[in-house]
Amino acid sequence: MSKTSSIIRRLAVACALMLGASSAATAQRLGLELRVDSLLKAMSTEEKLAQLTKNSFMTTPDNARLKIPGFVMDDGPHGVRFQKAIAWPTGMGMVSTWNSGLAERVGQAMGEEFWAFGKQQQLGPCIDLTQDPRGGRSAESGGEDPYLIGQVQSHVAKGIQKTPVMATVKHFMIEGKQATRHSRNELFTDRGVMEHYGYHFRTVVQEGAVLSVMSAYNLINGEHAAESPYLLNTVLRERWGFPFYVVSDWDAVHDTKKAILAGNDVCMGSDDYLKDLPGLVASGAVPMTAIDAAVRNVLRTKIMAGLLDYYPKGTPADANTPAHTKLNQQAACESIILLKNAGNILPLKKAAVKRIALIGPNADKGNLNCFGSSETSPPYSVSLKQGLETKLGVDKIAFLKGCDMNSADTSGFRMARELARKSDVVIFAAGLDSTQEGEQYNSGHDRTNNSVTLPGQQQALIIALAKANPNVVVVVQSGGVVALHESLPRMKGLVYSFYAGQEAGTALADVLLGDYNPAGRMPVSMPTGDSQLPAWSDDLRDANAVGYRMYDQKDMKPEFAFGAGLSYTTFQYSNLQKPKGPVAVGAPVTISVDVTNTGTMTGDEVVQLYLSDKSSKVPMPVKQLKGFERINLAPKQKKTVTFTLSAEDFYFWNEQTKAYEVHPGAYTFNMGSASDKLPLGGAFTLQAGAGKPDLKVTQVFTVPRYPRPGQAVTFYAMVKNMGTAPVATGSQLGVNFTIDKANVGSLKGLQQPLLPGQARLLPATTNTWKPAASGTVTVGAVVDGRNTISEWLESNNSFSRPLKVY
Repeated sequence: MSKTSSIIRRLAVACALMLGASSAATAQRLGLELRVDSLLKAMSTEEKLAQLTKNSFMTTPDNARLKIPGFVMDDGPHGVRFQKAIAWPTGMGMVSTWNSGLAERVGQAMGEEFWAFGKQQQLGPCIDLTQDPRGGRSAESGGEDPYLIGQVQSHVAKGIQKTPVMATVKHFMIEGKQATRHSRNELFTDRGVMEHYGYHFRTVVQEGAVLSVMSAYNLINGEHAAESPYLLNTVLRERWGFPFYVVSDWDAVHDTKKAILAGNDVCMGSDDYLKDLPGLVASGAVPMTAIDAAVRNVLRTKIMAGLLDYYPKGTPADANTPAHTKLNQQAACESIILLKNAGNILPLKKAAVKRIALIGPNADKGNLNCFGSSETSPPYSVSLKQGLETKLGVDKIAFLKGCDMNSADTSGFRMARELARKSDVVIFAAGLDSTQEGEQYNSGHDRTNNSVTLPGQQQALIIALAKANPNVVVVVQSGGVVALHESLPRMKGLVYSFYAGQEAGTALADVLLGDYNPAGRMPVSMPTGDSQLPAWSDDLRDANAVGYRMYDQKDMKPEFAFGAGLSYTTFQYSNLQKPKGPVAVGAPVTISVDVTNTGTMTGDEVVQLYLSDKSSKVPMPVKQLKGFERINLAPKQKKTVTFTLSAEDFYFWNEQTKAYEVHPGAYTFNMGSASDKLPLGGAFTLQAGAGKPDLKVTQVFTVPRYPRPGQAVTFYAMVKNMGTAPVATGSQLGVNFTIDKANVGSLKGLQQPLLPGQARLLPATTNTWKPAASGTVTVGAVVDGRNTISEWLESNNSFSRPLKVY
């Protein structure tokens, strides 16, 4: 850059600041937005439209003239779909671990696999809320609680983006009944979207700093999700601060004009944009400003993702590595849930067991999944039968199918009973597969039997086997939860595994034989049967009519509660600590408890914290999960688990003020190992007073994403406000950027307010760093490092991560 142009640039920045322009307008004079401006100016209308359309099933077109590559995407949420790559636990399985740290490591490994096969964008994580367990894509969901989903899956997204791959959070918002997925009109309140059904999306968008959001198929309050300005502009961009691009689900656009004006930037799976946009722009029905806005989002994303600069290439040797396989086994083990263990039948004693009768339709199947776009094709998979044979030897395992997964045929019962009588223990492999649940296209559909109950004759065979041999252990593998009410009393052991990926059989054998002490927890409630489920309705205006909130509201007892799970050891809770007096609304609330392993085996406990608002004037859930931590304890070992609740954990959405607020008044909390096993609890009061912001840096971006020696680097921080007051326009808020703790850039002053519950991508207005050599450095950002703004919590204002200079 010449000296003259440099002076002009600095003057432009100064003028923008003095004029009080918006942060986006200010950033237009900086590296990222200045570059977007330049590319837009150089583009013809046809070139702009090409940025918004598909090129093939999973790509958008390159612009060779301006050296702008298209996106190269691939399904799916738990592994590369169209390659021989590792199949990780599905969304439901991943959330069953209740382990955010593990989730981030899995996300990074998945990203490395997508990168290895030349994919720039992963169409995942899928974070849909399980609205009804009979939904065909329940396996891809994250269960019934938005807090749990948001916490775990934001770490999956963060892990993916530690690699050169972009995460795409989906489906915004809701993926439910498959039979009518293009025509379902889901009815939501504004509060329901902001507080419950969209809570996990806000968490992943802000905490995971995802570079893409995928719009959903269904309608919301009469408008298709891909054509809803309320969802895509008002909620996602304005209220939550999402700065990157929105891609439609495949063939989710029905009206091109509505979709592009609503903020759906790229149309995939159909030629709608390709066919319609040229005429709509030529006639003026779609103004060029709307096209420019969409192209800006696309270009901003591409630049931030590194696609227009040096972009390191992966190699297939980076997939299916021993390290990934080991991590995959760990994730599968951590996802498995022990629900019943009468007489401590588990773990099985290897030396004592001479013969195991392995019976059931899922015994010899590996890589179970629902049908559809999330399916994977790993280089190998391990069935339960293979896992047990590997550990015990083929001679100890006697296998019979016994019955189909879903038919009336009982002709195999007699031989199965005979085998059971001659065996020490019976393991019945029950559940579902891609013929029973899946995405609605080709052969895919919702639950085949239209019931939550385990299909076919599986329960009848379990009961028959228990008459022949009382030592029956049932292993269920499924995507959506199944009910087992009739057969549950007849089994001694019950192990549940939501599709755990290619190493499911290894992990299940580890758990059954005591080589791994299970500690997965239920991400959904298991009903006793269909009678406990409400009508499968499109009316979701009562956010308390889903999952454990519904059971609490109706005072019903499910078969197994949300958060349930056992261990081969025992734990004791003691020494509860809570606030000793009133706490100001918005101030951090600290609660702690001691947990001791009182058994004889090392194991994990998942400590859960539930909060209840006792003085709200608007309807609230009886209780809500607001904290969890998975800890490992040796026998007799004790650990203190501490939860610090911020204002964000108390937010409700005020539909009159259109703002996140916190109720002053009385609250209670309970702690324990499941939503129905909460032995300790207490109360505290939030006292009204003046509000304060609470700022947190969730990610630091650089442009270029992967700098080369000698390149000038610009810095951006994703900053969220999790407090009770805005940071006002004109505030002297500062953000300092560092490389290896040395200052290299800064921002002083906000040109737009930062509201409670909102995040913004904030640019450094000064940048002084050029890497001198290749290698790995630490890039960081500190918001309000001089404490010029009074905040509720000053200890959460910094963020750092490794940055590789190639």
